[in-house]
Amino acid sequence: MNQTPEELLLEKDSRVDYSRSQRRQAEKNTHRDETKKTKVPLVHKFHIAFFSILTAGLTVALPFFSDLANSLQSQNIYTGMMMTSGQLPFSDIFATGGFLYYVLIAIGYYLGTSLWLVLVTFLATYVSGIYLYKIFNYFTNSTKISAAANAIFYLLNIALGFGGLYPSQWAIPFVLVSLWFLVKYFAGIIKDEAFILYGFAGAAAMLLDPRTLVFWALSFLTIGVYNIGKKHVARGFYQLLCIIFGTILVFYTAGFFILNLQILLPYLKQAVVYPFTFFAAGKENFLLGIAFQMFAALASGLLLGFFTFLKHISKGEDKVAKWLIFLTAIVYLVIACLSQDFHLYHLLNFLPFGLVLSVLGLNHYYQSSRSKSAHRSKKSGREGARFFELYLERHLYLPVFFFLVSIGLSAFRYVSSLDINAQRSTVATYLSSQVASDDKVYVWDDSAKIYIDGQLKSSAEFPLPSVNTMKKSQAKLLEDELLQNKSAFVVVNNKEKISETIENNLKANYDQLSVDGVSSFTIYKKK
Repeated sequence: MNQTPEELLLEKDSRVDYSRSQRRQAEKNTHRDETKKTKVPLVHKFHIAFFSILTAGLTVALPFFSDLANSLQSQNIYTGMMMTSGQLPFSDIFATGGFLYYVLIAIGYYLGTSLWLVLVTFLATYVSGIYLYKIFNYFTNSTKISAAANAIFYLLNIALGFGGLYPSQWAIPFVLVSLWFLVKYFAGIIKDEAFILYGFAGAAAMLLDPRTLVFWALSFLTIGVYNIGKKHVARGFYQLLCIIFGTILVFYTAGFFILNLQILLPYLKQAVVYPFTFFAAGKENFLLGIAFQMFAALASGLLLGFFTFLKHISKGEDKVAKWLIFLTAIVYLVIACLSQDFHLYHLLNFLPFGLVLSVLGLNHYYQSSRSKSAHRSKKSGREGARFFELYLERHLYLPVFFFLVSIGLSAFRYVSSLDINAQRSTVATYLSSQVASDDKVYVWDDSAKIYIDGQLKSSAEFPLPSVNTMKKSQAKLLEDELLQNKSAFVVVNNKEKISETIENNLKANYDQLSVDGVSSFTIYKKK
């Protein structure tokens, strides 16, 4: 049947209109699908809240768990506490955490309650769980697998950072907010103006934990390479302006206080330069330290993603975001291995990135096993439980051993330290009754409990001889400070090694005291 030119034109217009409407509908459907992935179901929010309460309830900020604090945790608490007494981090006390981190601890002492730090820990872990869930859900497209992976995150967070109050644990929420932002950006579902949020989160994270600079540097480089590859030069420049604006909002406010306190230069040297130029946090054998951290990462299930990354990256989408996660995980793992230490908290920065990679690998195995199962429809109801089982099976149930040993060692350390902690309280009570308001003391111990309980000021830049003194020049600086005899009292833990030079100086310039109920410490009073 022949058609008139008018009919042909009308048919053409209808096809064009239909095509446009189809495209619009497809775009709407795609946007709805992506938006659905950004939402966290209410039931999973309750799960996240439960694990966040559990994690926050185990913090060493609470009096019941305070004696579980290790050297770093107790010195961090002490540093924040001293801000309320006029001693500043980076100026009077050598510190490697962010300025905002110590301010948050100080606020707790201003308020007179440790519940403030519990609240901060809860909010940090809750926000971390929310955004990590979104990342898991985006990559696995399964809410149940995401919930199971989130549970793994919280259990490992407790095992690696038992007691909390590590700078990285408070900075992780901002890191994950930004990682989720970049995942969406590389997927093309976010506007450029939102880079203000990226800059804001980056600045906040670095003021909590300067080592998050690793992620920001790599992500910034990734954005640049991505934009150049897409020939989005002008767009990239606009994004840079947004990032700078978001960063200024935070840095300008913090910088006002930092400049007024005159701690800018030492802050940059201690919190920014030192962590990236000297990695040793302990005195353990270098090779044994690497082996320990690698085994901890393997036993916790954080290394699986490295072995499967190249396999699923070649077949999957979102390659840019996955490469960013992979490179960040490598750098943080290397930093942990260089710590020359047997503490697990060095893996906290590595945790979210290593876990995302492992979940990607486990999801690949899980989906393959489901496709081969004739009864997959019956098993779909326990998808999360099966994924958790697969996580344990693929690691020969080492994560169970890892978690139990970590918690068990903390409990053992608590029980075995009951007597010495009681003596620390006795020493703190004695010193607080003897020192004048302007007197300073020094405690040669692996815990800051005496300082904290007695509200005592340290006479040295390094309150504890085992924290931030692995560098020879800083150990020598501590020794020189003690040889100046500025301490009204010096307390020495008899189990801690002290140099012969300091010991001879104490015998020459101090009188040894005897305090009832104290046998594990030697107390010296300046002549």
